[in-house]
Order: sequence, then structure tokens, then C-alpha cells
Amino acid sequence: MRTLIMVSFVITFLVMTIPSASAALDPNLILYFTFEEQLDGRKVEDMTGGGNNGKLRFGAKITNEPAEVYKGTGALKIFNNISAQFRVDSFDRMDKYADHTYIFWFYILEPLIAPPPRPPNSVLKKANILVGDEKGDSPGISLTDPGLSLVYKFGRIGPDAIDPEGEGGGFDQKKWYHIAGVKKSANLTIYINGKAKGNFNVQRGFVQGRGHLRIGGTTSRAAFFVMDEFKLYDRALTKKEVELDAKDLLLLVDPTSKLTTTWGNIKAGR
Repeated sequence: MRTLIMVSFVITFLVMTIPSASAALDPNLILYFTFEEQLDGRKVEDMTGGGNNGKLRFGAKITNEPAEVYKGTGALKIFNNISAQFRVDSFDRMDKYADHTYIFWFYILEPLIAPPPRPPNSVLKKANILVGDEKGDSPGISLTDPGLSLVYKFGRIGPDAIDPEGEGGGFDQKKWYHIAGVKKSANLTIYINGKAKGNFNVQRGFVQGRGHLRIGGTTSRAAFFVMDEFKLYDRALTKKEVELDAKDLLLLVDPTSKLTTTWGNIKAGR
């Protein structure tokens, strides 16, 4: 599976209305977690209806504290235990995608006082938060330590640090940020709060490696964090779609039905 995302911030997502079973979802949306609640066995429902539910492990939990929830009634909290994580087992579409988009909201609770030492000769030279299979060329998003800037790992390519100012400022604590990583062909664009903050050349194709998508649970972490509204697409979203998502406008109500939530088909000027 090809997912090495790091989450020390919450990967974004418009919470808006939780899609109903009859909702028309973007067919390229392959994972969607609102983190509103947990099911039996500490599972979290995949709202696409694809059945790829995630699981809370080693102390990861759903929080309903108002300040720690971007929208809705719950969010994913990774705190206290360095092993705390949220995992989604690999499945066919996640193993095979090339172009893709990760989107989420994240909220840094506090930086770690003393991150544990990294293993020798580690490929991951920054502190990773949300990751997938470290043995493959899975993409991954990390926060640096120190500095709390964003790094997107892609195969053996690690772009310079990115933050809300572009570079050098770092993320504020206890403030929500919308993050999107969009890969199209050999180009990777990182958006923060709907604005493109970095463009990088990456491999056009890569070996995903078998494993799982993981948020948290890394060998080193720069901060404790909360994540809300995580989405994974197996296509590259457009700049306009990222902007709309950052404004909670990508999930729209279908004008033909007052109760149906629908993705896509966004008209100009909306």
C-alpha cells in the first residue's frame, strides 16, 4: 500500500454533514474519516462506504473536547504514548494509485519535550507523524523537530520544510490548519489553508510497498496533535477543489434533493 502520511496535524476535512448511504461521493475518494465516534473494537468507520475501517491503537482516541474538534463532534487525538496510532489496512486501490491527494485538518497540542532518538541509518530524517509503509516509496508528511515545519517525504525525496509563511515560521500551537498534498504526474504541490506553499519535482511512478496507512505510531514524533476530517483520493484535486475544501465548500448539498450530500460537480462561481 502506498501511504506514508504523517499526521501531527490533522489532516483536513470539511466536516459538514456526514454523508448518508444515498449520498453521491466522488468516485476517486477512497478513504474518508470524520472521527465522529468509534465503533465496537475501537474501530472508526470509513465514511465512503468502502468498508476500509480504521482502528485506534496504543492509546489513540476519539476526543470530543470542543477546542480539540475542528467540526462536528469528534476528532482523532494522538497524545502521551509515542506508539499511539490510527491504522487502516492496505487494500487494492490504495496499493496501486499513482496520482493522489491527501487532505486533513491538524491542530498541534504541544511539541514533545524530548523526542526519542531516531534509529541509525534511518531513511526518515525528519520526525514523522502520519505514515504508511516505511519500507516502500510511500508518500509521507512529517513535522520537523525542532521548528514544527512540514516536510513531505516521497520515496527518497524530501522537500525543504514548509510552513504557513512558506518557510521559516513554523506552525502555531492550538490553531487549526488545513493541509493538502497533491501529486499529479511528477509534480507535488503542498497547500496550507488553501494556498499553494510549495511545488516539488517527484517520481512520476514509484513502488508503494505493502503495509498500511498510519497516523502516528512512528519511531520519533515532533508533537502531540489532533486530526480531523481525513480524506484520501486516488486522483489529483484541482487548485479550486483544494480552495473549496479549505472553506468547507467542497461537500455540497445537491440542489435536486434537500437531504442528499454530494461531491464534485462544482459550478463556477460557487
